[in-house]
Amino acid sequence: MRGRVAGPGLGEIRGDHGVVDPVTGSVAQVMRGFLLLFWAVLIGAAVVDPPDDAALKIAVTTAVVAGVYALRSGWRRLTARLGVNRCYLCWGGVAVTDRFGRVRDSVAWSDVTEVRQLAMVGFVAAAHRVEIARRHSAEPLWFVAPGTKPALVRALLDEGRRNGALR
Repeated sequence: MRGRVAGPGLGEIRGDHGVVDPVTGSVAQVMRGFLLLFWAVLIGAAVVDPPDDAALKIAVTTAVVAGVYALRSGWRRLTARLGVNRCYLCWGGVAVTDRFGRVRDSVAWSDVTEVRQLAMVGFVAAAHRVEIARRHSAEPLWFVAPGTKPALVRALLDEGRRNGALR
């Protein structure tokens, strides 16, 4: 990770974190949550009133759920390696890439006026929407970090304070 540069004028990358497309990421997170709930109900029903070949049915549904979560883990590793949907915290600012790995938007720490975040936590989905307001533009840089306590939010605030952009 050291020595790489995310965008022109931002300097060396100090950290990178995954971000999600709001619609696609939320739908995928909700679907995984419902799959997990469906699996739990199916296991509970099999324990209360076991059908014929209950062990085989439980094994198959468990394998499907484990496969979905393994695919998610593999997808995270692949997108991190390709630089897809990432937020790069650099010495000089922040850069966010799109689904093709190109820099979608960036902002220098000297242009940051404030960082706003909105936590969206539900029964099966959780994410943080982060907006970085700029000094010379009406359009903020925004992205969505998945999870209830994403490491990206803490790292972004720490990096902003270190560079004097935030209090």
